[in-house]
Amino acid sequence: MARIILLVSLFLSLLTACDKKEDDMNPGKDYTGLLTLEYTRTFPTFQSVVSMQVDINSSGTVVFKQPPVTAFNGESEKMIENDRIRIREEGSISISMLSGKWDKMDGKEYLLVNLTCQLDGLRNVWEWDEYRWIQLSEVSYSLENPLACPMSFRIDNALMSEAVCGGSLTDNWGINCFRWRLVLVPVSLN
Repeated sequence: MARIILLVSLFLSLLTACDKKEDDMNPGKDYTGLLTLEYTRTFPTFQSVVSMQVDINSSGTVVFKQPPVTAFNGESEKMIENDRIRIREEGSISISMLSGKWDKMDGKEYLLVNLTCQLDGLRNVWEWDEYRWIQLSEVSYSLENPLACPMSFRIDNALMSEAVCGGSLTDNWGINCFRWRLVLVPVSLN
């Protein structure tokens, strides 16, 4: 009889341990903060920043404030194999279809972010020909979702300083760097 009670107790404890509770997927507190994209380019050299407010309530609902379309532009010159090259790029970054989910993986809490990031630009390239600049090309381009989604931001890092996801793409002229930062603070109830 004691053996049956022990086996039933063990079975019930295993069921309880394996049963995923609704509360395990919720933060239990309200948070607010910023999700920021820092887009930088090496040639031509420029930087553009897009920020959006993010609010997370205690039940795990994530709300983003839609960011405005943000412009980028830059112009640089450099010597490439004895040729003096000048490049000007200008365009815009639009972010849409923002959604987030509070998640717990391997005992750590994360904010999973899905979004669509679209860059539309115009690139002009010139070469110096002893006395004047000669235009080599004028090309429009589009780049969609330079980083795969969902992006996973660790909550502990976002609360201490920042949680970061990033990546880079290389083209004929330079490197495009995309750095997403999430910074959160608990909402204090006064």
